[in-house]
Amino acid sequence: IIVSVIKSGDADAVSMVDSTKIEVSYKNIKENSDRITFLNAFGWEVAEDPVAIEEIVIPEEFNEIYEEYNKLQKSQDLDLTKYQGKTVRRYTYEVLNYPQKDETVYANLLIYKNRVIGGDICSSQYKGFMHGFMMP
Repeated sequence: IIVSVIKSGDADAVSMVDSTKIEVSYKNIKENSDRITFLNAFGWEVAEDPVAIEEIVIPEEFNEIYEEYNKLQKSQDLDLTKYQGKTVRRYTYEVLNYPQKDETVYANLLIYKNRVIGGDICSSQYKGFMHGFMMP
């Protein structure tokens, strides 16, 4: 199945090739169930409770690491430059259904004012992988 993310104005949707549409809201992410539903829309099954909840400050000036991370965000039609200097909350969930998983994999969501502004799916291993929300 080929999945593409379609963004038009404030309406965000994931559209599947078989013409089944799954709505993915980046807004109104207020509760744990909203975060899980968001990740489920991309096909991820995650543990019910986050393994970590942290407040982080998006730097006012990006270093090389943040520039690279923001490239990943831009590939998902997100952009952290709008949030430079802001304090955001990062929720980390264990992914339970990563393909050919032989290590722990996490889903990170960056939330600002009840809106997903960024995030990733990543390996727990040093020098492991990191990619956007779409299932590989």
